[in-house]
Amino acid sequence: MCLVHQTMNFRIIVVSLLIGMPALGEVTEDANPGGVENAKPPSWLDARYDHISESADKLATWVDGFFSQSRSVEDAASTLIRIRPQHQWDEEDGSDWKLRATGRLYLPSLNDRFSIVFVGEEGDFNDEFYQPALASDGSSTVGLQYRAIEEKNSRIDLTAGLKAGPKGKLGGKYRYQLPFRERYRFRFSEEVFWIGGDGFGTLTRVDLDRSLDADNLLRWANKARYTEESNGVEWVSSLGWARRLSEKSAIRSSVFVSGETDPRFLKSRGLESSYRRGFLKRWLFWELGPRYEWRKKRSGENRDGVFSIEFRLEVVLGERDLNL
Repeated sequence: MCLVHQTMNFRIIVVSLLIGMPALGEVTEDANPGGVENAKPPSWLDARYDHISESADKLATWVDGFFSQSRSVEDAASTLIRIRPQHQWDEEDGSDWKLRATGRLYLPSLNDRFSIVFVGEEGDFNDEFYQPALASDGSSTVGLQYRAIEEKNSRIDLTAGLKAGPKGKLGGKYRYQLPFRERYRFRFSEEVFWIGGDGFGTLTRVDLDRSLDADNLLRWANKARYTEESNGVEWVSSLGWARRLSEKSAIRSSVFVSGETDPRFLKSRGLESSYRRGFLKRWLFWELGPRYEWRKKRSGENRDGVFSIEFRLEVVLGERDLNL
């Protein structure tokens, strides 16, 4: 009953934000600021860098957005909301239904650096290349985010908000991204946060992408989290492959390993795959993903082979869909 109550509270918060949000006016930029007619053309070095950046980022960005990874919401330049009902069947844990929601509501009428971000009680959409995902704390979050610094390859965001409980939350996140040698992209992020009653924590991600061709991507993904309440550092590392089949469908597969440092042991290792496709509407998707892993929940236990399969529906809404 408590879980149902929290779900209703979260839905009320999100609906209230959407109803109370001021209309977003179109922002236009002067193509020739200051009336300067003879702008200095970019140097060959700038042109070369832009070409490398486009070549390295294009496929990786498409994969991130299509498979609904959390950072596609982080990087969105406008309002973006994702709602995902999903069902998972697990040989060990049985069947389980979940409803996830995450999004960003930009507030250009206040300041184009501010936005409202929210995450449902089932946690953010964990990056699909991080499998198995690090456990969520099972509480919803709503916060005001300020884009403090944004440069060509880096960005710093500051966030203040509330978690279900209610508990206050303060945090900052630094992200750095660098394409190189045309086919590679390196991405690093470090998030530091404080939650009232729970203390401080950090979340670190390091990714290396390599595009094989216009439709195939390899990614080595690593993530580690530490909090004052966790058992040392929880971590997961995976090597994955994604293939774009068309503009409406794609597949991905990966091998993974996860563990923690206190006590030091491997919690899980295995392989997973997923097929995702858009259907009926441009904002509606379905996805089916089987996984097999050898897991143990505690140090000293026997490791068991476990099969699971997950089916997801997802609604992806932007400003045009919400008539903002």
